Amino acid sequence: MTVRIRVRTRTRLALVAGFACLVAAAGVAGVTVWLKSGANRELAASRAEKPGTTAAIPAMPAVAVRPRLPRPPIGTLLGRFEVPALKMSWDVLEGTDDPTLERSLGHVEGTPLLGEPGNIGLAGHRNTHFRMLEWIRRGDLIVLTTKDGTFRYRVDYLKTHLPTDVDVLDPSHGSAVTLITCFPFEYVGSAPLRFIVRAVAVEESLARLLAPPRTAAPTMAAN
Repeated sequence: MTVRIRVRTRTRLALVAGFACLVAAAGVAGVTVWLKSGANRELAASRAEKPGTTAAIPAMPAVAVRPRLPRPPIGTLLGRFEVPALKMSWDVLEGTDDPTLERSLGHVEGTPLLGEPGNIGLAGHRNTHFRMLEWIRRGDLIVLTTKDGTFRYRVDYLKTHLPTDVDVLDPSHGSAVTLITCFPFEYVGSAPLRFIVRAVAVEESLARLLAPPRTAAPTMAAN
């Protein structure tokens, strides 16, 4: 059990590093603090365990282990993000550093790549690329396109979160895409909340996501 706690902690810390650039951008400051607070709580909890004891972790269903694909370099074009109902379409680039998020949406390092099963994290600025998320609704489709095909997800979760809530990117949410930006959209300065959109894979796309894995990372050639 202790090993599982440490693995989860390292994963969470990787997400913290991936979000570090958001602090400097207008409208998304504070996301790093949001994720770090959760990582620090997990570290403190694991260190507080008495010798010979383990923390209680809910049992998870057994799943097949898929080999991780090589991680692409920061700024690599991974695919295309679309919300047809909003006529919204952006490139998805690897990473969430400042130069990347100034160009387009960023894929959160440490989460599955586009076209992989699991909870894919995408970040964007509320006053630029994710500005139209204010009008997204449950039931809307999110379409991710890679060189390997098109994967569709249907929005089933829209909620604002406090900066202390760090569980939105947990893999327990299944094959999904989770969008993260700050809230309110029109707030001047460092916004106090996080706006989270989650969409789950539709049946046809889920079947392909769970198919045998590819041998190369799903990237696309730049135009």
